[in-house]
Amino acid sequence: MKINLSKIKNSRVYISIFLLVFIIYGNSINNEYSLDDNIVVDRNNGIVEKGFKAIPKIFKSKYAIDPKQSYEFRPITTVSFAIEKQFFKRLPKFQTTKEKEKKDRLTQANISHFINVLLYALTCLVLFQLLRILFNDYSILLSIVITIVFIVHPIHTEVVANIKCRDELLMFLFMLMAIKDFINFELKKKWHYLVLGIFYSLLSILSKKNGFVILGVVPVIFYFKKYNWKRILVFIASFLVVFIFFKLIKNGVSSTEGVRYFKFHENPLLTRESSLIERLSWGLYCALFYLKMLVFPLKMSYYYGYSAIPLVSWKMWQVWVSLLIYLPLLVYGIIAFLKRRVLGLGIILWLGIMLSVINIIQPMVGVVADRFAYSLSFGFCIVLGYILMSIFKIELKASQFNIKLPQSFVVVMSILVLVYSGRTIARNPDWHDYLHTYQTDIKNVPNSAKAHSLIGNMLYTQVINDRANPENAKKIEDIIYHYSRAVEIDSSYLTCLNNLASSYIEMIGDYEKGIYYSSRALMFDPDYVEANFNLATAYSRNNQPDSAFKYYLVSIEKGPDNLANYSMFNTFLMNNNKLEEGITELKRIALKSDKPKFIYTNIGNLYSNDPSKIKMSILYFEKAYKEDTSDNILKNHLNTLYQRFGIQPYSIKEN
Repeated sequence: MKINLSKIKNSRVYISIFLLVFIIYGNSINNEYSLDDNIVVDRNNGIVEKGFKAIPKIFKSKYAIDPKQSYEFRPITTVSFAIEKQFFKRLPKFQTTKEKEKKDRLTQANISHFINVLLYALTCLVLFQLLRILFNDYSILLSIVITIVFIVHPIHTEVVANIKCRDELLMFLFMLMAIKDFINFELKKKWHYLVLGIFYSLLSILSKKNGFVILGVVPVIFYFKKYNWKRILVFIASFLVVFIFFKLIKNGVSSTEGVRYFKFHENPLLTRESSLIERLSWGLYCALFYLKMLVFPLKMSYYYGYSAIPLVSWKMWQVWVSLLIYLPLLVYGIIAFLKRRVLGLGIILWLGIMLSVINIIQPMVGVVADRFAYSLSFGFCIVLGYILMSIFKIELKASQFNIKLPQSFVVVMSILVLVYSGRTIARNPDWHDYLHTYQTDIKNVPNSAKAHSLIGNMLYTQVINDRANPENAKKIEDIIYHYSRAVEIDSSYLTCLNNLASSYIEMIGDYEKGIYYSSRALMFDPDYVEANFNLATAYSRNNQPDSAFKYYLVSIEKGPDNLANYSMFNTFLMNNNKLEEGITELKRIALKSDKPKFIYTNIGNLYSNDPSKIKMSILYFEKAYKEDTSDNILKNHLNTLYQRFGIQPYSIKEN
């Protein structure tokens, strides 16, 4: 097969890139929300729902926020969702499977998926442009082959098909754009390219801080291109500007410090100190994992963690196999890179970027992840593309236009594209929605505590919200199974222990097991509010009022602002003739609490049940209002009581 490279126009390549991306990822556009998408479209919707008006506030907010923690600073990513809301907020957010069966409508989730695919197409286009600059001494066919391999690689499905991973898409896109402009600054000697490089670098880091990897990538590329070492110094100096701007934006504009609590099942290394030697063994294990996924990702999952990834040590054969593979690869890569060979550049980019995600420099949440392989696959695709062309001895000189492609190369390349594309197309629907993703992937990570927990959580919510559903019996059985597997894998998994207790209490009525699992949770954390409350509920329903009374009080003492606890506690007091005893204990707790408002309010509610104690009720409502004078509901309630009973404000004194 002969091909005339002089007839290949960039415009045709660009169109082909877009068409190929949308052919391969088009079936992801009809997906709905899945893993962690609520971080950017639900939990933060108080911000992003305002569209353009939200942008100033976004730069003062953390990327991920929930009642217990907030972490990371990725304003550019969040801004992209605010822009979506500006134009598409009138669409329904999502559709359930049953709604789709009746009438498949366009949703906000579909728009988000379309934009992810579009961003991936733009990334692949910029990648091709960068490769043409990098390998301008080589045939355009090399850049085309590498770009095709990158486009079709299945390891990218999480980044494209999971809306939350837009941070990875934007970070890598802006990083490629920055690298391209830094190179253009050297080639064309025009300062506006340096300014653009700095600007895109900042956008990359503000999309996700992993963009800092560009600080290592650009000098590597500059060396490969034989640029003057002074240019490397100019780049480093310009990157200091990027760093300063980033710190000013993050520290000067963002008003809150990030808080992130790590758990054993997320990565055992995150919960304790570890030596470099120990992390090195983990790094080698993870590097072998990524090698398998880069060659052909068969068993992919939205989450791995412990013990899908086991406790790693130097005793494991995978560590030594990885060392035997990567050590010679690294040595060869360094030698080839110093000689400015394409293969050497690819290996250094692959291994260099991979170093940041294999738990050696810092432990990663989940230990490994498909999305972590996205950026490092850039170097791998260079290696694979170059090897494919070298094996079949295809002419790589830029001056050679008429090239004869061996039939064997065409066959191998066609098989690779078909197999990789087929795996990608088949993987995209796995990300259709939360539960579908969880249940599809659990077979690939049966030993992941987190994966089992997420299925249990999703089914638990469905059962609680639709108690009359005839399918609940099977769901409850699955809930018990998945929570049980999670705590079997990680015995310290507090939320699963507590949720398992709640499942037995609320769904099955097995109060003994509810007591057992709540008590296990409290062994690890005696201050766990929800576990204390569950234990109290189980004791109450198991006709053990004294024990129930004790743990209700503990749950209120440890979580005085958890309003759901008071209703159950008050009912318990009324049913067990413990009203006076309960009020006495609440007063004791309030005196030493740093959040007594809600306790005082509840005491007021309890007194209001007795018409003869209405003055005491008003007294404690007043105490609560003094703790928070901005509470207009409580203020109006007090005014109503004053008028009804003819009492002057703050005239009541406790005997």
